[in-house]
Amino acid sequence: MENIYIIGDVHGCYETLLALIEQFPNKQNSKICFVGDLVDRGTNSKDVIEFVRSNNYDCILGNHEYLMIESYPFINVDTQNELLQRWIHKGGALSTIHNYKDKDEMFEDVEYLKTLPLYIEYKNHKTEDRRYLVVSHSAVGKAWELRNSTNEEDKKTFETQLLWSRYKHCDNSEIFNVYGHTIQDEVYINEYNANIDLGCYKKEIQNPRLCALEFPSMKIYTQENIEK
Repeated sequence: MENIYIIGDVHGCYETLLALIEQFPNKQNSKICFVGDLVDRGTNSKDVIEFVRSNNYDCILGNHEYLMIESYPFINVDTQNELLQRWIHKGGALSTIHNYKDKDEMFEDVEYLKTLPLYIEYKNHKTEDRRYLVVSHSAVGKAWELRNSTNEEDKKTFETQLLWSRYKHCDNSEIFNVYGHTIQDEVYINEYNANIDLGCYKKEIQNPRLCALEFPSMKIYTQENIEK
């Protein structure tokens, strides 16, 4: 079984991302998955999206991609739109918007983001105690049992949990869940899940880093923020 590298929230930190991947032992042929939040906050969201797309890496839908998708129609059309203002003020969207010459240039990236899943199951990648890997943006928590529900309320609860929720850990006995979304001082890891968001973009914290978890070895790679 080959290793898979799960990379935390990049938030537009393109140079830092490239430096992190350089650390991987077999970087040219590594299996890589991103937990989402490729965009916003940092200065090179467009480059990050295009890098992930062009290499056909696996990637999860993060809440910042969700904000970009729902706000896209209002750029240069309705600047006071509530959704657009939310993306700008809550999501740090201006750095992303400024990466593109115009709204039309953003179109293909937004269409790509619409294809991203809420989670990916890697049933052939397992821990020593036979838990298989599930990658999501935020922890799946107790909502995991709703993943196959056809009830609209259940589906909304599941989506909200995986995009937005914080600190709702749960031991779902068959899986090992890797996610980001909530910044930690160090990687949080236990027998059933791991949070790998080390606040790469957030230069005001003590040690902003981009993190990757090698699975199933659980080896941790980190790269300090080197954005200019």
